[in-house]
Amino acid sequence: MKNNFTPTRMNGSDAEADDTKERMKKIVNSMAKSASLLAFALGCLLYYMTGHKIILFPALLESALFLSILLITKYSKPVYGKRFMFFLHSISIWFFGILLGPASQVYLFAPFLAFCVFLVFEKTWSQVLILAASLVAMILIVINYRYPVMASLSLNKETELYLHWLVIASATFLNGAALYYYAKESRYQNRQLKKLVHQLDKTNQAMRIYVRETTHEIRSPLNVVNSILQNYIETADHGKKTVQVGIAHMEAIHFACQDMQLVVSNALGWSKIEAGKDEIVKSPFHFSDWVLHLCDTYEYLAKRRSVHINIVLHDNLPEYILADKSKLRTIIVNLLSNAIKFTAFRSIITVKAGMKNGLLVVSVMDQGMGIPADRKEHIFDPYVTEPGQHTESSGLGLPIARHMARMMGGDLTATDNPDGGSIFTLRMPVEITAAPPSAHHILDFSLLKGLKVLVVDDDPLNHLAFSLALKRMGIEAILADSGPQGLTKARLHQPDAILMDMIMPYTSGVEMLSQFRADRNLRHIPFILVSGNSYCEVKEEVTASGADGFLSKPVNIEQLYTILKELVIMSDVNPQVSTAR
Repeated sequence: MKNNFTPTRMNGSDAEADDTKERMKKIVNSMAKSASLLAFALGCLLYYMTGHKIILFPALLESALFLSILLITKYSKPVYGKRFMFFLHSISIWFFGILLGPASQVYLFAPFLAFCVFLVFEKTWSQVLILAASLVAMILIVINYRYPVMASLSLNKETELYLHWLVIASATFLNGAALYYYAKESRYQNRQLKKLVHQLDKTNQAMRIYVRETTHEIRSPLNVVNSILQNYIETADHGKKTVQVGIAHMEAIHFACQDMQLVVSNALGWSKIEAGKDEIVKSPFHFSDWVLHLCDTYEYLAKRRSVHINIVLHDNLPEYILADKSKLRTIIVNLLSNAIKFTAFRSIITVKAGMKNGLLVVSVMDQGMGIPADRKEHIFDPYVTEPGQHTESSGLGLPIARHMARMMGGDLTATDNPDGGSIFTLRMPVEITAAPPSAHHILDFSLLKGLKVLVVDDDPLNHLAFSLALKRMGIEAILADSGPQGLTKARLHQPDAILMDMIMPYTSGVEMLSQFRADRNLRHIPFILVSGNSYCEVKEEVTASGADGFLSKPVNIEQLYTILKELVIMSDVNPQVSTAR
């Protein structure tokens, strides 16, 4: 597949940080060794020429201190080593500049110190400050030559001549070394910058693809809801206030809404996108019932084009399989959507499923115009239009479907239908598993009957949704559209639980939690934060805030029942829970 939908990682890894640290360590150690050798050699040579021990001993100490930088970089951060080396160089230049007098030509080392400043210090203010201090020191040393405050050594003409050329050689070496490492660091930083720009471009492209992918995925179930509701609106008797709705249509709408909820939940995994992760999450489910329900849902959408979906399930299908239900749904939904879109009017779409050679094989067969042989692979590229067959582009559906199939160790291929049209076939490995524990346990709403729950949310539609769910459970709903209003109503009604939206104007749910906890008459009431954001960071924030529970919108009635039962009913049965809170 030409398009990779896995975003590029943006944040620097530990390995990259270690590489940077090791690179800096090598540079600092290399410069420290060179400086130590130079200090030792010059110290011994000048001592031989002048016989002054005041030159030898400081030079030997300087050489030893430069070698100590190797220990600093080994047992501490390299940045400490390079800063120590800079200050050691500065002090040595100033010391020997005063000691040796004008013959030291201290100004020749100014470029070296300037390069070192930019290599060692990153912040502009520190660079300016150190450069200014170095310049002032140089000026004071030159002034000291004219108006001696600190006396220099008395050297003969021959020694001054040798010293003159030694200083030039030393300054050239140090300036060259500093310039080399400065240029090398600049090239490295430029490469890193280009790499970062490239990564940002790839990430932006991946994010755009991901947004389009999510939009594409959510459009199909949205079409189901829109088609059913549009039919009822167009055929309804507007003189009446009620419309009789078929249970099959309601189930189709509910299933489509679950599809959209699943897509939105996947879209909220921003941390996984930034980290470049796309995980396989396997769960056991009854494949035959699931695929029948999925096809029945799109049967209604197909009928809008006078198309029928025929389902053929082979006897060798296992009852329960272990697979990534979300990604498998994405594949089949995209194949069904494309088949409905591109098949002939008044035709039949055939969906077959069975096991072959240990693989799950699902094929979706349409009766469209077919795909030319030289275009079969290109249809898995984004937004491909086939002349004569596709009245609109195939969008991202097929690229997404193949991407998901290959992630799960399978593949998606396209072949010709002998009766005209195309056959898209999914082959993927699955695990056969036992039936999971039943998740459809009976909800005993009578346990919650008579409770009062305060719902604080600035959206009237959320008020309606919570009111319907709570009324069904026999719970009185107290509504507030802001945090301060919720606090007032809580003091007035003393509810049994509080449902608080996390994001509201002026005062957030987390901020309101602290106000509720500060009130001795309200602090015992279970406080549940609600959010349309289900990022890991949000859940961590809820945990850190001290809230008693968290619900992610859209709230499932079973989830609402469970959390209210645990926090209100079970806490009354088990006083330790209430005490702990």
